[in-house]
Amino acid sequence: MSEATPAMARLEIHKGPDSELCAGGVRFVACRREVGTIDGGITLYLWSEARPEVELIRMDLFRNRPHYHAPAENQQETEIEPGGDDVVAWGVQTVTQRTAQLAREAGYPDLAADLDAGALAQAEGALASMLEKLGEPNEVSYFELPQAVLDGLAPN
Repeated sequence: MSEATPAMARLEIHKGPDSELCAGGVRFVACRREVGTIDGGITLYLWSEARPEVELIRMDLFRNRPHYHAPAENQQETEIEPGGDDVVAWGVQTVTQRTAQLAREAGYPDLAADLDAGALAQAEGALASMLEKLGEPNEVSYFELPQAVLDGLAPN
């Protein structure tokens, strides 16, 4: 007996140009993203400088459903509080003060031990400034997903 193939949907994603900042053993990459008509805001990627192939965390500092993924490839979302206008400030403060904790949460205790907490803390202003200056979305891509998943993402 085979399972029925779920109905699929195509989600349109608009993405802006990337900006980068390196500090304390982390390469921060950020852009603005609009996920269909569902949500959008800033996406902040944290990459290890010691192991450049490792994306530690992805934070989606979105207007309606802010969340992060630890590790970045994990499909499960961890909800971020507070939302709204405070979510970007929360994200900047969190990644400049608690990156080692997030790296351990993502399953990288070895990389967490090598981070420079002082350099990360000093980068708070530069990171906030970088996020404020992000360009508007100018690229379009599409993501296929089950219609039921897309329906679950839609705002109430």
